[in-house]
Amino acid sequence: MRPEPIPSNLRALVVGVVSAGGLILFRATVPYPADMDLSRVLFWTLITITTAAFPVKLPGGVVAHITTAPIIAAVFDTQLVNPFAVCWIALIGTTEIRDVRRQVAWYGTLYNRFAYVLAAFAAWLVFNFAQPVLKADEVFGTIALIVLVGLAFSITNMFLAVAAASLRTNSPMARIWALSVSNTLFGTIALVFLGWLMAEVATKVGLWASVLFMVPLLLARYSFTKYAETRAMFFGTVSALSQAIDAKDGFTRGHADRVSRIAGAIAREMGLSERNIEEIELAGMLHDIGKIGVEDQILMKPARLDPHEQELMRRHPIYGAKILEPSESLRPLVPLVMHHHENFDGSGYPDGRKGEDIPLGSRIIIVADAYEAMTSDRIYRKAIGHERAMDQLNRYKGIQFDPQVVRALDTLLEKRGAEAFDVSELPPINYETLAELRKRLAREPVARDAHAG
Repeated sequence: MRPEPIPSNLRALVVGVVSAGGLILFRATVPYPADMDLSRVLFWTLITITTAAFPVKLPGGVVAHITTAPIIAAVFDTQLVNPFAVCWIALIGTTEIRDVRRQVAWYGTLYNRFAYVLAAFAAWLVFNFAQPVLKADEVFGTIALIVLVGLAFSITNMFLAVAAASLRTNSPMARIWALSVSNTLFGTIALVFLGWLMAEVATKVGLWASVLFMVPLLLARYSFTKYAETRAMFFGTVSALSQAIDAKDGFTRGHADRVSRIAGAIAREMGLSERNIEEIELAGMLHDIGKIGVEDQILMKPARLDPHEQELMRRHPIYGAKILEPSESLRPLVPLVMHHHENFDGSGYPDGRKGEDIPLGSRIIIVADAYEAMTSDRIYRKAIGHERAMDQLNRYKGIQFDPQVVRALDTLLEKRGAEAFDVSELPPINYETLAELRKRLAREPVARDAHAG
């Protein structure tokens, strides 16, 4: 079987990390340190391999491990005074079952192993330079040393992990950081201090005693798992709410997903923080959730609405806000959903807000919503195309749309082309809409219970 080729955008990073890690490993090994206690090296390697068997896949494509603790313990183990030990423990000990089963590309395995070598060596360097300066026998000196060593290891490790995930997924590093790392920092800090404590116990009590720390390590792994599961559950809930309106209104199927992606891309083009971008994407996904409260004959009318029907339809942002309000997790999205039909000149609804009094996320969503609507087919009209859609947006900027948001969309499309938001890769939706169900039932006879008289 031919080896899997390395994508061009990853090649330079992989070569650089593997080369640097290999050079450090060679320099730490040659000449071989004669006074090395191989039994301690083997012990920390086995502990690290054991912890590597429990990876947690985080959002954004980064995999979290609890191997930080035993590697940090090896750095603080005063009986291992040579980088040989730390580098080889990091190289061999972080081997995963995924690597053995070839579930990770060969270059990914190489990159991951030598990224750990670089992180461990950085921690060892800081330890050896900082220990003589800091008074390690004092409380504050010890804490400062732990923090510095932990920072050296964690920053190197996280940067290399985020950089690889960013290049592999073509996502900004800030987004990968926000999705994968920012919410697990507390757990990582805890692993660093736990690693120091493992080294202290191993040195003063015995290696066997540090095995007891597997219990808190597994608890730390459990916290990573719960974070990943909670986040997945949250986004599953958002997706289910979004698909609820698709199940009722087949005319705009997939509309919310497209609006979400367009709005997120505009927000990123405008330089907003990843936290704000995520909120805008979620609000874009749920901006029409209030249509669940709109009567079917209005929502599914295959023609333009009369004034009375339009007035009833205009209540859907209020309904949407009320649906989201009870959920603490979704509450930050309420103002964005509530005001996504406010016009820039104050002529919109439901509150007639104007200009910057409208939340920025709402101003982005209304532009994304209008662009998506004009470039997608509807049952009562065909799509008007990218150029005419942008003409309409530019014509009404300052009236209906925020000029800054329209310019950001224009710039984005100039960079990426009119197909920037192609949705051909969207998974098919396999459920019937309410309209389709009614049509089918009208054609089919009602099935009777076989035991009925």
